[in-house]
Amino acid sequence: MVAVAGPSGTVGHPAGAEALRRALGSGAQLLDPVRGTTLVAEWDACWLKGTRLERPEQWRSLATSGRLGEVDGAFALAWLQDDEVRLARDPIGERTLYYAQVPGALLFASTLHALLASGRVPVRLNLAGVGAYLSYAYVPGEETLVEGIREVLPGEVLCFPLTGGAPRRERYWSLPAELEAGAPLSAEQEEALRLRLRSELEGAVTRRLPESGPVGASLSGGLDSSLVVALAKRLHREEVFTYSVSFGEEYRNELPWSSLVAQHCGTTHRIVELSPAVILRHLDETIALHSDPIGDPLTVPNALLFREATAEVGVLLNGEGGDPCFGGPKNLPMLLSELYGEGVPGADDAPNARERSYLRAHQKCFDDFEEALSPRMREALASHPLEAFLAPRFADPRWSTFVGKLMALNLSLKGAHHILHKVEEVSFPFGVAPRAPLFDRRVVEVAFAIPPRLKLKGSVEKYLLKQAVADILPREIIERPKSGMLVPVEGWFQKPLLPEAKARLLDGLSRWDLFDRGWLERLLSGKLGGLRPRHGAKIWLLVTLEAWLRTVLGPLK
Repeated sequence: MVAVAGPSGTVGHPAGAEALRRALGSGAQLLDPVRGTTLVAEWDACWLKGTRLERPEQWRSLATSGRLGEVDGAFALAWLQDDEVRLARDPIGERTLYYAQVPGALLFASTLHALLASGRVPVRLNLAGVGAYLSYAYVPGEETLVEGIREVLPGEVLCFPLTGGAPRRERYWSLPAELEAGAPLSAEQEEALRLRLRSELEGAVTRRLPESGPVGASLSGGLDSSLVVALAKRLHREEVFTYSVSFGEEYRNELPWSSLVAQHCGTTHRIVELSPAVILRHLDETIALHSDPIGDPLTVPNALLFREATAEVGVLLNGEGGDPCFGGPKNLPMLLSELYGEGVPGADDAPNARERSYLRAHQKCFDDFEEALSPRMREALASHPLEAFLAPRFADPRWSTFVGKLMALNLSLKGAHHILHKVEEVSFPFGVAPRAPLFDRRVVEVAFAIPPRLKLKGSVEKYLLKQAVADILPREIIERPKSGMLVPVEGWFQKPLLPEAKARLLDGLSRWDLFDRGWLERLLSGKLGGLRPRHGAKIWLLVTLEAWLRTVLGPLK
């Protein structure tokens, strides 16, 4: 017998169902073959060969017949088959699914919070996971910040025998292997690939449009969000609302670009202006939504964008996925390191040089570890080096080119455990469905079929993607270099938010014995060394960590 929680997540174990119901709310039900319930499914905008999936019995048939790899869309499933509880997550990772094996029980949930609410998982901080968070600004892979709670990976089925024991793993979908290098594509072949990409982009947007009513889209004015807006306007019969964020006239913004696209496409455009005081007011409640902390300064603005959109739309499209899929400029630090080395004699020949370069390219706290971390944190990371997690991924023979390796890493790690994870969880309180067409399975598959030289062509990033949508966007958007929507954390933590940061880090975060206090004081006073110390970005990373530890784990300790 497996107990299943309602809207806050799915939780199962073979005993104590009534206690779990009380802990998790009246929406709990039983996954029980005797009562005829053998599958629990959570999904959004899912299709199979042109047919929208709308009924649980459709999922039951697909799951038991091994056809999940044919589904387009976001889903997480739990079902009983052959005396096993089986857990599965969609191929790209648009939905999350967590599990914990405790004495005599298997717990599984769509949120980490639901597992903790069962009271059966000891609350122990995973120090190696903290080290990963400080390096990436998210926690990649199966690990979470709670020991014993793990995440089902995208495209994976975990099969747990009802008699207990370790799970059996099956891959029902994997990232496509890189095409073997050959002669450059002819003009005809390149055109065919461009047309295929355009067709898959249109299909991905179409599958994510609501059946009726208006649709919304976040719009930064960059290529990725702009092409999603342009396609939505062409393909949707009803009104399209677009939403952009501004942090005030005193800070650099993308509003001229987003307004240009909104006018070009004929959308109803909204600008959401956010002050540091508003960000701070909503910080804790936003961070508390996450199953693992995400140290992206856009997390709170994203949540407030969903709050703004909820009055007008039920679906909010976004342009997430363009960088990991199509060779965006965020790969450039790694590419430069690969071409020119780290500038230290012998460094390129040292073991794990490439892995350390990848960690450094995130420009978070990895290079600060020796000075920043407490003795127990350094000891934990010595036992679980972050490079060991990356080494087999860099060695994977499916990707021979360096651009291909970066794509696979960024999509499987940042896509599934940061970008999609972030928008899914911050949208939950507002009832707005976040949908990311550029992370569509078919779009990902065609992206891996594009040769690296058509992703980064000379100094032009996302070359073929730009060619595929050049006819529907202003020339200025196609030709402008990517700058990204920058949250002004460097300025915020010099003045308006510095007192709050000091209180949270020197008092709150210090209680967890993770950092050297002297390093925290130098960080807050703007006195870290290095060419690009990025004080504001690191402070935000730690403020986010403190808020998550206090709001998610603190009440349970």
